[in-house]
Amino acid sequence: MIYFYQPDIAKGIHELPEDEHQHCTRVLRKTSGDEVGIFDGVGGMYKVLLTEVSKKQTKFEIVESRQLVRKSFYNHIAIAPTKNMDRIEWFVEKACELGVDEISFLLTKNSERDKLRIDRLEKKAVSALKQSKSGYLTKINELVKLDQFLSQTPSDLKFIAVVEENLPYYAEVLQQDRNVLTLIGPEGDFTQEESKSAVASGFRKISLGKSVLRTETAGLMASHFVNTINRY
Repeated sequence: MIYFYQPDIAKGIHELPEDEHQHCTRVLRKTSGDEVGIFDGVGGMYKVLLTEVSKKQTKFEIVESRQLVRKSFYNHIAIAPTKNMDRIEWFVEKACELGVDEISFLLTKNSERDKLRIDRLEKKAVSALKQSKSGYLTKINELVKLDQFLSQTPSDLKFIAVVEENLPYYAEVLQQDRNVLTLIGPEGDFTQEESKSAVASGFRKISLGKSVLRTETAGLMASHFVNTINRY
């Protein structure tokens, strides 16, 4: 079944948002009488019947609905955005497909980018929601300075991935059913001062393996490790 996104369906809004309407009518050529699916981004999963399809709007009525159970852990990745916007968009799309619950963007000393189009990244998250059918939309946060982020972000388990020798392998220190926050640095890595600040804020240094990874690859590795330990 083809799925669309309508975050306000539980509030009685039974009409597709503009972007979804355009995709439904112009790309997929859906018409009145067709059945499609709706996700609201907070676990609501609906089967709906299209009742009115025109150039201006697509309306529907609910046929069936159910609430998907939220998973037992929370995966938050905080990452320094890459200079190439395509690469960070690719990371967001794939991380969301893997079920990452929240993505934050960090401004560090070695950051290659200090501005982001969050609206574009949110669209990637919506696309991944419909692709993965997880039911829950990934939260995308604005770019913030690292020191500000460290002072205001709680979590059960907090890790910082750095390129150093003799660090514990990430998969060996993770625990099941916990809220996990992982910091991923820019191509030039975190500075020593930044790493020390993170450790002072309760983060533990970890290794993602022997290879030196690109930023977006490291982000996906961290996402995968958390999924693997939770068998998700």
